[in-house]
Amino acid sequence: MGIVYAGIMEDGAEVAVKRILKHEFEDTAKNELEILSRIDASKSPFIVSYQKCLEDATFVYIVLDLCEETLKEHVRTQRLEYLQDHGPGMIQEILSGIEFLHSRNILHRDLKPSNVLVDLEGHMRLADFGISRVLNEEETTVLTHAKGTRDWMPTEVIEVVDKEELGRFKKKSDVQVAGMIAFFILTKGEHPFGSVLERMINISKGNPVNLAILRDLQVRKFISWLISHNIDDRPYVPEALADPFMVHVTKSLRKVRLQISCI
Repeated sequence: MGIVYAGIMEDGAEVAVKRILKHEFEDTAKNELEILSRIDASKSPFIVSYQKCLEDATFVYIVLDLCEETLKEHVRTQRLEYLQDHGPGMIQEILSGIEFLHSRNILHRDLKPSNVLVDLEGHMRLADFGISRVLNEEETTVLTHAKGTRDWMPTEVIEVVDKEELGRFKKKSDVQVAGMIAFFILTKGEHPFGSVLERMINISKGNPVNLAILRDLQVRKFISWLISHNIDDRPYVPEALADPFMVHVTKSLRKVRLQISCI
């Protein structure tokens, strides 16, 4: 929905500048700014930090923290062994970013590997809130047309593709796509629902044809839980983070950080 450039502020700080064509994406840009203004990214290291917005007659410029690359790029340049070792920690950071959004009643609605950024220290940061939505008090669902990115849509959104009716997007809709991204990380770019030609059909039918690629049964069970076809069978993010697989990751990361701080 825009082009991202590296930029330099007057004080010499390096930033990312997202340039959006005004007349084509004005509503999207406004929505992203509204979402970013609601998020105090200083309270979560896993959300891209918004700095300011500028505009001229043609473009809107959103100034954000500079990151190294997208998760999509990062996964494709790493060895499978590295991703299997470090992937669980990456997944935990992505889920923590989603938990932060959901705690503020924000649904991302366009999670995918290219909308997760890797910052200069190698941490995951969620980005691109152009179609995100805020749940009002007491709301649990956003009624929506089939928006998002092909291959990275939850079942309940795909069900209304090419229909006039609205789909029901909930917090657990973000969770299903997070499970797809987790699989993408651990398998070096594979998708749990198969090849490009069959993914949308398999997601809609609840047919994760590639799950057997994951040889670790605990990991397979965890990913299978996140991508469950029935939305009621999926966990909320805090439940996913409390899974023994994620708890083990948290303990391991704390141990590493403690060792580093003692050096």
